[in-house]
Amino acid sequence: MATTSSDGEGKVEKKYQTTKNDDNSSPYHKIISKDVREYHFIVPSGEWVELGEIVSIHDLRDEMDATFLARITDIRHDSNYDGNWDTVIRGDGFYDPDHIFHRVVAEPLGCITKEDGGRERFRKSRTIPAKFSPVTKAEKEEFRFLAEVMGDIEVGRLRNGSREVREIPVALHSEAMDHHMGVFATTGMGKSNFMKVFAASCMKNASSKRSKFGLLIVDPHGEYIFGKKGTKGLLHLDRYRSGIVCYSTDPGHLNDPLVSQLTVKRSEILPQDIEVLYDWTPAQREALEAVSRVFYEEAWLEDIITPEGASRMVSEGFHEKTVGRISRTIKTILDKNRYISDLTSSVPGIISNLLAGKVVLVDIPTLGERSELFLLSLLSRSILDRYKRESAEGAKGRSCLITVEEAQRVLGGGEGSLARFESIAREGRKFGVGLCAVTQQPKLIDKQLLSQFNTLVILGLADRNDRTRLEESAKQDLSTLDVEIQTLEKGEAIVSTLKIPFPVPASIHLYEKYLEWLNRDGSAETRGRIGGFNPPPD
Repeated sequence: MATTSSDGEGKVEKKYQTTKNDDNSSPYHKIISKDVREYHFIVPSGEWVELGEIVSIHDLRDEMDATFLARITDIRHDSNYDGNWDTVIRGDGFYDPDHIFHRVVAEPLGCITKEDGGRERFRKSRTIPAKFSPVTKAEKEEFRFLAEVMGDIEVGRLRNGSREVREIPVALHSEAMDHHMGVFATTGMGKSNFMKVFAASCMKNASSKRSKFGLLIVDPHGEYIFGKKGTKGLLHLDRYRSGIVCYSTDPGHLNDPLVSQLTVKRSEILPQDIEVLYDWTPAQREALEAVSRVFYEEAWLEDIITPEGASRMVSEGFHEKTVGRISRTIKTILDKNRYISDLTSSVPGIISNLLAGKVVLVDIPTLGERSELFLLSLLSRSILDRYKRESAEGAKGRSCLITVEEAQRVLGGGEGSLARFESIAREGRKFGVGLCAVTQQPKLIDKQLLSQFNTLVILGLADRNDRTRLEESAKQDLSTLDVEIQTLEKGEAIVSTLKIPFPVPASIHLYEKYLEWLNRDGSAETRGRIGGFNPPPD
């Protein structure tokens, strides 16, 4: 502000009013704009701030007594100069350091207010903090409310930028598991590690009789049971081995008393289990659909591959070549899948253990992709049928979650997908059956099916189309997190799920270190010593 005065000789002198340079007048770390959808503040150009970091803003108004939380979504170079300020020489330099800074853009997450009795409550904010309200990096005190809304399946710790908030676990809710979960990441970003951590926490709950759902994992790579390439497996979790049962086709794994030989009865296989494995011609598909009408249900598998069975199909009007193709396919399946038996079956035991809330690991390391899909299809059909019966009889108990690796193979929609899994994705939650889709290509999953998934664990996706598909389908808004997801490092994740008020940044436990912690004692006092992928900050 300028004032004028006269020196008595007619000359006018301008005097400028100045303010004292104290903490209150400093422009840094104060809200300077903008609206309820976006906050702006500035920091010194030499200060380190990170994308995804959560900041707290204490409102200056006495009547508010509220702390706003916001996530940094953009960081920009800015200054008090106009035009090409960084290319114009001023004295002996380009700029005055006091006039350049970083403008930080943050997305409002909500605000923490105190209710009667002093209890803190987090809610979505319908207003903005007062202008010039101070901004600080959020610390554990501001995140206490998150610890209260976390679930019972621990997977990691809260991450604020690159820093871990060790006192705040990130844990999913058992109640949300039949609402489907997706685990998405580019190769090498930690999908398998996440699933082992997730399964280990489920084992812990099952051992303590607190499990509310059963988890089925069909492992075609042999990496979950005893680990692979220097990693540990689920059976190394000695403290909670009572929470898991294993079935395997690998004779070397049967030496462990917890591992049983996998068997499936021929009578348990239905024509639709064969139908989903190949791109059949319309004539072949029609013939398969007619099998249950032509043969007895429990004996069709043996009958159709005999000359007499083939003749019966031909007499029903199907071409000899069509019947021959189906017969040869069935023989191939029976030859490759040696676990198919006339005597015993693991299927009833698998379902019983799921109903009991345990982790069920089906280890098939020597089988190919089609054999995996065949077994997964048969098991999922049997599980859904059993849960439907339980629901109809009013005896619905624990829900279950069926893990599908490389889920784009079966949830892509169209001819190449498995209708069985589409059916579970669309209506499984009514009967307590959920899907856990694990994939590096969510863009290949049918958009309507993906919209049924209420829990998303995103561990880093480089492909823009993959991120867009998730943004379009997620229950919580992920659109402002596009760049943050793109820059996630191995073991870092964004977790969007029910009952947690906003997508939380997480540092997923490194399974081997989480395993040591669980085997040791799993007490709260040692929680801070669980290691992640990155070395802990000093």
